[in-house]
This record gives sequence, structure tokens and C-alpha cells, in this order.
Amino acid sequence: MTSPSSSVADQHESMEHRGFLYRDEGEVVDICVPFLREGLEADDAVAVVAAKSNIAALRDALGQDAPAVQFEDALSWYQHPVKTIAAYDSFVKAESPRRVRVIAEPVWQGRTPLEVVEWARYESIVNAAFAHSGARAICCYDRRVLHPEILTYARRTHPEIIDGQGPEQSLEYLAPGPFSATCDRRALPPVPAVADRLPVNTADLEAVRVFIAERAGRHGMGQEALRNMVTAVTEVASTALHHGSAPAELRVWAQDGDLVCEIAGPGHWYPDALWGFTPPEGSDTGFGLWGVRMLCDVVQMQTDADGTLIRLRTGL
Repeated sequence: MTSPSSSVADQHESMEHRGFLYRDEGEVVDICVPFLREGLEADDAVAVVAAKSNIAALRDALGQDAPAVQFEDALSWYQHPVKTIAAYDSFVKAESPRRVRVIAEPVWQGRTPLEVVEWARYESIVNAAFAHSGARAICCYDRRVLHPEILTYARRTHPEIIDGQGPEQSLEYLAPGPFSATCDRRALPPVPAVADRLPVNTADLEAVRVFIAERAGRHGMGQEALRNMVTAVTEVASTALHHGSAPAELRVWAQDGDLVCEIAGPGHWYPDALWGFTPPEGSDTGFGLWGVRMLCDVVQMQTDADGTLIRLRTGL
């Protein structure tokens, strides 16, 4: 190997983020093994977070080099988009000043349509969260089983694509801000008539906490999830009053196995489509929403001439 200093990433070095649309495990080996060995030669921190079949194929192909690579099952790693960003952020910081090099394979099968959109957003957010980390990443997409929409998302969220040849510049790529904004423009299902409603017009949010706790308990939500939802809704309500204007309204209902809590009111509460997705630093004003995203399964935000709404979903 070369000396450790050769893998030290300049703090301003751009991330390299490629989407790899593969056809079989043989193609995975052909593309990924040279990439991994290049990292080992440079003394990068090298990891594979992938499907078990691809992990087995790469271990076998790497031979005596395999013990130098960290292997993780994608099913345990890709459970929550924002928590996965946090896990990679911790990995990058723990290995600094070494450069990180990763083969990644997000889990798409078994996701609801809403979850697919949020994981696509995750793939886009990665470009902002690690823009100057110097990290090298190849994200694998199994074109044998994935829906064409997901392969389109791959082309829209990775600056470069490997698809039979390449890497080549993706002509469909969108920067994280515009891509995230397209996710937020999707129409939300209407609030059902059976939803419980509570006006929010005072900085004393005890009534909000009691309201959420009672409704969540009525719908059978477990204690840990209940506490998380109460904390998240209280944070959003505080944001609505601080950055918007009273009165806001809290709406709560159960839908498709989730508890859904929505706060809507006048004003524009959040500055951009990336707010709360990237790890906050110090007194970063995005800390509150980052915490909310960590506590809930899905957070959706929309704003228009009538104001802003933030909808939180967590499984019962």
C-alpha cells in the first residue's frame, strides 16, 4: 500500500457519487472490485453496504484483501433515510482525515410509494451532505428486479452513471435542492373528515402535548413511538408559531397503519427544500427539523400562497 498520507482527503475535495445499474453479480464484481482495490492501495477507509449476494461475491473476488474491507448488510443499514445519512456522517468523521470509499446498495424492495420517494430524496441529499468530504461512492441498482421509476431516480440523483459502460455524466441529474423540491410538490392525500383538530395559537404547548398523547394512545401507539411523536409535533408547533403566525392548526388521524400528525398555518416556516436533511453543526437552525426527521418515519413539507404545512407519519 501507499503511505497513509496519500488517502488524506482535502476538506474541500468534492464527493464522487456514481449510480451503477447492474445486470448480475458478475458485473458487480467487474466494476466494484477494481474500485475497492484502488481504495485499499490508497489506504482509504473502504466499506461495502450491500445485498448479501453481492457481499458474498465481492468477498470471494477480493480474496486475501477482503479482511481489509468493512462489510455491512444493507437491510440493517438502510432502515430510515435520515438515520442512514447520520450513520454515514459518523463513519466519515470517524475515519477523518482518511478518505472514505463505499459500495452502497439502498434497499428498495418492500417500500411503499411514499417510502420510495423519500429514499430517492435520500440519494439526492447525499450529494449535499457530503459535498466536500472527498468521499467516493458507487450506489448499486439491480436492474433485474427494480421498477423503471427507481432506475430513473438513480439517473436523477447521481451526477455520474455506470450502465454497461462509463462512468458517464448523467444528463438527467438534478441538484439536491431542485430534486427535493420536486418531491415536496407531490400532492398530499387530503385530511380526512374524521381527523381530530386543535388550534395552536399560544407558545404554551402543553395542550398540544396532551392532545397528541391522548390521540396516539387511543390508536394504540407504543410508548417509545408516542414519546417521539409528542416531541416531534411540539417542535413543529413551536416552529410554526415562531417563524409563521398564529393561529396554526394541528390535525391528527390514523391511516394505513400510521399515526399522521399535521400542522398547518399562515407564513413560510422553512428556508429551502434541504432544511433538516443534512447533519446540523453547532447552533445550526436546522437542528430542530433534523431531530424531527430522526424521530418520525416520514416528514413531508409543503408551502404555497396560503401558508405552510408539515405532515409527520410514524407507524403504529
